[in-house]
Amino acid sequence: MKNVLDYYGLTNMPFGKEIAVEDIFKTSQINNSSAMIELGLANEDIILLTGSVGCGKSVALRMFTDNLDQNKYLPIYLRGNNMNQVELYKFILQELKIEAPRSRIKVKTLYFRTVMESSKKPVVIIDDAQDMAEEALLSIKAMVNFDQDSASRICFVLAGQPELRETIRFSHFESLRQRIKLSVHLSGMGLEETCGYIDHSLKIAGRSSSIFSDSAKSEIYNRSEGISRQVNKVCYQAIVNGAINKCDIIDSKDLSFPD
Repeated sequence: MKNVLDYYGLTNMPFGKEIAVEDIFKTSQINNSSAMIELGLANEDIILLTGSVGCGKSVALRMFTDNLDQNKYLPIYLRGNNMNQVELYKFILQELKIEAPRSRIKVKTLYFRTVMESSKKPVVIIDDAQDMAEEALLSIKAMVNFDQDSASRICFVLAGQPELRETIRFSHFESLRQRIKLSVHLSGMGLEETCGYIDHSLKIAGRSSSIFSDSAKSEIYNRSEGISRQVNKVCYQAIVNGAINKCDIIDSKDLSFPD
């Protein structure tokens, strides 16, 4: 990749996965979703964040987590991965530095006591929540129910693909759905933000001027529908090809799109 970096005057390859939180391109949707989740922390038990694959859910979660007041909240991150009900209880206890017993009943009892006594409010972020076992997803409603206590003792942020919304519309999820008052859905960027995203990605990689022509940016937007992961794929490939073919400016004719 050194030849690519040298050719375009880059300090590192742009459009990759690894990016510092402070370098994230803050689209209006990511800003709004992060702020909305943060505002809901104090009073909401369950918050829903959905969006198509590659549209920036993980970025929004990283921003939100980075902005958490570590003196008040304890972030707990996990993936759905077909996790069942008991595993969910045990994982949270483990993150709260408590050894979980084997008994299902004892695990639940210890969970409620531990959360009640916690000096920080646990914020359980479940990424790919659409992959959770149904019993685990259903159990979340019970996990936020602390008898007659009206205070919010724990907050679950369920992040997933659009099918997560479809799942909780089924009748047997009604009690869970009624507890979700705050819901955010992410979609692709608009044309202006897509162009800004491309230029920003180049800037933080050491390039002060754009490598892509306006027509190339417009074509990238049209073909990617503003989905950041798709933008990354196209731009990364275009830069590599551009350096090989000695293209000072990458135009729409120089782009290749995955099937």
